[in-house]
Amino acid sequence: PSNVSSQTRQQEQQQGNTADEQTRRQRRMGRERLGGYLLFKLLLISSVLDPGTDDLLILFSWYMILSFLRSLTHLAGSTANRASQSGQLPRPGTLRLLVAVFICDVVAATGCIVLFHEAGWHLILLLTCDCALVAADAMAHIVKYFGVLMEEGHRRQMTSSEEELANLRERSREQLD
Repeated sequence: PSNVSSQTRQQEQQQGNTADEQTRRQRRMGRERLGGYLLFKLLLISSVLDPGTDDLLILFSWYMILSFLRSLTHLAGSTANRASQSGQLPRPGTLRLLVAVFICDVVAATGCIVLFHEAGWHLILLLTCDCALVAADAMAHIVKYFGVLMEEGHRRQMTSSEEELANLRERSREQLD
C-alpha cells in the first residue's frame, strides 16, 4: 500500500513538473514572439520610411501597444479554446477582455489616423493594417466564443429533450402494462 501511494505521489509530481515546464515554455515562446514581432516591424518601418530618432521612438511605442493588444487577444482566445476543448463554458471575463481589446484597437486606429494624417495615407495605411489584423483576430475569437455558447445551449436542449422523451416512453410503457 505505501509503495503504491509513493508511486502515485511521484506521478503527481511528474505531472505537476510537466505542467510547470509547459507554462514556462509557453511564456518563453510568447516573449520570443513579442520580441520577434517588434523587431520585424521596426526593421520594416526603418527600412521603408527611414525615420528619425523621435519618429522611431513613436513607432516603437505604437507597435508595443499593438503587440500588447495582440498578446491579450491571443491569451483570451487560447483561454476560450482550452475551456471549450475541456467541455466547459468559457469564462465571461474572456468575452469582456476580447471586447475591450477590440474597442482599444478601434481607438488606437482612430488615434493613428488623427495623429498621422499629415504624414500621408501611406503611413496611415502601414500603421493601421496591424490594427485591422488585431481587430479581425479579436472578432474571430468573439464569434468562436458565441459559437461555443450556442453549442452548449443546443447540447442542454437536446439533453432535456432526450430526458423528456425517455420519461414519455416510460409512462407509455407503464400505461400499457
